[in-house]
Amino acid sequence: MEKSCFSPNDFKDASDSRKIQAAINAARDAGLNEVIIPRHNAQKQSTVWTIDETILLPSHMTVVIDNAHLRMADGVIARMFCNSEADSALGRTQAGEQTDIHIVGRGDALLDGGLPNGLDEFTSLKDGMPHIQMNVTIHLHNVRHFSIENLHIRDQRWWAIELLFARDGVISDVRFELTRHEQDSCARWRNQDGVDLRVGCSDILIRNISGETGDDTIALTALTGPRHEARQLVEGRDTDIHDVLIQNVRAVTNMCAIIRLLHQYGNKIYNISMRDIFDVSRPGESNRTQMVLRLGENGYHGGNPANMAKPFDMYNITAENIHSRAMTAILTACTIKNFHARDVFVHTDGGYVWTCGGHNLHMKGDQCFIYLPAREEEAQRRKVYPGNAGDGLIGENILIENVYHTARRADKPAALCSFNASRVKNAVVRNVCCEDDLPLYTLSNPAGALDVRFENVRIAGEALRDERLSI
Repeated sequence: MEKSCFSPNDFKDASDSRKIQAAINAARDAGLNEVIIPRHNAQKQSTVWTIDETILLPSHMTVVIDNAHLRMADGVIARMFCNSEADSALGRTQAGEQTDIHIVGRGDALLDGGLPNGLDEFTSLKDGMPHIQMNVTIHLHNVRHFSIENLHIRDQRWWAIELLFARDGVISDVRFELTRHEQDSCARWRNQDGVDLRVGCSDILIRNISGETGDDTIALTALTGPRHEARQLVEGRDTDIHDVLIQNVRAVTNMCAIIRLLHQYGNKIYNISMRDIFDVSRPGESNRTQMVLRLGENGYHGGNPANMAKPFDMYNITAENIHSRAMTAILTACTIKNFHARDVFVHTDGGYVWTCGGHNLHMKGDQCFIYLPAREEEAQRRKVYPGNAGDGLIGENILIENVYHTARRADKPAALCSFNASRVKNAVVRNVCCEDDLPLYTLSNPAGALDVRFENVRIAGEALRDERLSI
């Protein structure tokens, strides 16, 4: 009788990775499209599958992780999952695009980064080390029709999910967990992003993302500079990021952003919709987020004007139902056009509603809380990354409406909004209710051509006349 499904338990090998790969290869050769990794590792009589080599996925393949625990082997430098033509010569062509690749969990499907392996952004490409990208948990390059669903990802060694030139796909029901707060506080920064869409990604749904990440929870970064993206371009393919829907994110992040959009080198980001984004951190118990939404940054690769974002290469961005206790709910830091945010809630000890320009957040010591168990409170603060708005910052057609600022704190923000080296045209902030007695805005390093209208604002129970900031 022909087999209808393969499992790594069907194969004998010293390596769990090779058993999983053998099951995938056998399924492919038999014309089947599914492999199930069960909870029980029969050969080792264990509930853990140790990964010491990257598992390569062909087209038309679904890997089901059925309540299984996959853990990266100590000291090994490798991705956990990768499509089989990723980064290859064929994979950098349109003809090399792979299709229908799916990584799907059942129950508690755990992908575990294990212990740090010595490869980080400080050792990358030094002393024989490979690029830090080899520490990504799931890497898909030049793939169409894909899904990554129902996974629990713990202690990723760098970014958890990285996509380049991926389209028509879904990332859904992914929970991130970090367990090494005390150790990581003493180590160099590991940049533990959650979901990263890099150049060439489009038509993607990201939904039901939760948990804690050590850097940006979701990052859309259209970069083609000297980093690894330049070596992974697909000939003839668009390098922009566009048509992405992000829904229901409930996250805690370590000083960074819950959602970050970044573009440089002439690449564009457009048609991005975000809704139901919750900063679920708790004062004194969780890391402090800098921004819930971080939109743009100039000078990201050293401030070379040739590399900076071009005016309005980020456009048609919407956000709805944003909940923040971050230092600022929304940061717009360069060249955005047609941005609409509505239903923005700032809770507990949250800061600004909108920071425009360089994010000088004017808070107590410009520091933010990092949750480090068993540390004294004074050791639980780190300097905020200063950021760089660059020159020629422009925003046009910005609407932020239905704002509820209920935060009350001793080291409260200087105002509801902050404008630093900003040039903005046709911006409106309206329907604002602020329980604390805060000014509408602070203004520093004015760059001219600043046009912002405040409409229907109530501060500490008092209704204000409409106001216009115009320079």
